[in-house]
Amino acid sequence: MSKLTPNSKTSTTSRTRRRLAAWAAFGAVGLATGAVWATGFASSTSVSNAMTDSAALTKTAPVDDPSHFLGVTTDVGPLTIDWDGRWGAVAADTLLFQVDLTDAKFDPTFDYNIATLLANRAGTALTGWSSLQLEVQLNEAAGASCAASDLDGSNLEILRLDDQDAGVYWNALPGGEVYCIGVAQSDGDDVAGTFLRAAGETAPTGQPMFITTVDRTA
Repeated sequence: MSKLTPNSKTSTTSRTRRRLAAWAAFGAVGLATGAVWATGFASSTSVSNAMTDSAALTKTAPVDDPSHFLGVTTDVGPLTIDWDGRWGAVAADTLLFQVDLTDAKFDPTFDYNIATLLANRAGTALTGWSSLQLEVQLNEAAGASCAASDLDGSNLEILRLDDQDAGVYWNALPGGEVYCIGVAQSDGDDVAGTFLRAAGETAPTGQPMFITTVDRTA
């Protein structure tokens, strides 16, 4: 069995110290080398010229889309009211509007809605009236256009002119037809139909104005 002598212990310690010193020197070389590669960066300062406006894209002016129903509704009135004291009367069957849906673009397989509305919201005030109610009807024309004889007393709606939202409506009407809107002859004292009564001894100064619209159902 061998034994370490004091001198051999010192020799071993010296060799260990030399190895640590060698590794430390190697690490120092590596760090130095890394520092050399890191200095490969360079800096540069940019220069900004004056800003110019971005060029606008070329656009054309928008064009209005014409209504699909342009020109189909025609005013064929007016409604004439006769007076006997405070009672108003409609002397004869009177056409108000014609709605022509015979153009090929109005497919008979589609349905349409027609409305007749009070148009006095921004117009002449309905002054001088005590009661104003009209029995309005919509009928198909027998010929190519409407005539008073087409008013047959069917499809009746009561137009009660008691507020600005007054209106009557006919829905789900097939295309391919000419529709006539009017008021039948009346003495003006039918509480369930046309009822016309002045507020004083003179005829009302404000007369009802109407507008008719049409659109296709969804």
